[in-house]
Amino acid sequence: MAARDIEQRYSDAFAELGPGAAQEFKYMLDCIDSFLDLLANPEIDFRVKLADYAKIRNNVLEFCQFYAKFLGNMLMERLKHEIYEVLDQAVSWWGEQDVLDIMGC
Repeated sequence: MAARDIEQRYSDAFAELGPGAAQEFKYMLDCIDSFLDLLANPEIDFRVKLADYAKIRNNVLEFCQFYAKFLGNMLMERLKHEIYEVLDQAVSWWGEQDVLDIMGC
């Protein structure tokens, strides 16, 4: 599952709230994509990556909590879970890559 899959599933719900909500949803997904790019960059220190990971998770939490008022708690909990899954899979992949680099594979 990728951020763009999430966009396809949830964009209509945000579009119903108006262009501002749709734009904020798109911006959040762009931030996730930027984090994934940062994670794949071997030149970035791991502490920066971990700090960004914590920041993006917190941003997703706040975003979902805010929009739960308008779109319902169940929908936003599902969205949060799907985004966290994407982030966690990416971080897991990054950790595996670091281990392989250490092992010289």
